[in-house]
Amino acid sequence: MTHDDPYLVNGVLTNELGITSADALSRAEADLTMAALLQLSVAPPAGHYDLAHLQEFHRQIFGSIYSWAGQLRTVNIFRTAQDMFCSWQHIGSYSAGVFESLAAENRLAGLSRNAFIARLAHFYGEINAIHPFREGNGRTQRAFLGQLAKDAGWRIAWSDLDGPENDRASAAALHGDESLLLTMLEPLVRPR
Repeated sequence: MTHDDPYLVNGVLTNELGITSADALSRAEADLTMAALLQLSVAPPAGHYDLAHLQEFHRQIFGSIYSWAGQLRTVNIFRTAQDMFCSWQHIGSYSAGVFESLAAENRLAGLSRNAFIARLAHFYGEINAIHPFREGNGRTQRAFLGQLAKDAGWRIAWSDLDGPENDRASAAALHGDESLLLTMLEPLVRPR
């Protein structure tokens, strides 16, 4: 991620659970976020599908684990040297354009299945590129986009998502190629 990271103490994300082992934190996080995501699937936060709404999803998913849940990161992060996410100083301005475009497209409501998947792939790639949080971006964007899909009349079977395929598709999208996201999402989108 980054060498000078105020979110880390001895290589472990600072957390409300007092956990000092990365493996133990990963296990606890998986359990707690699964429960939070199930609760969100029943009662998602209201919002306008903008950055504030995405932040509220993150806060509800990770709030019991991280004091900074729902807050925009203050460090640059990257997957690899070639795959850097949006610079933290530009998260607000870049995301404003992305979410304005989403609103201008009526939050993808009323589209045919193929058109919906194409635009979903685009916004999946854009939100992933923003990567506004220090941890938990993927789970947050999938919950956010899952609710967006539901409001637009579709369902996304995230449980069928292949992790390595998602990683490859997301990396390709960072370089402007959304075709792998389109291929990945096609079998996951179903009528509601």
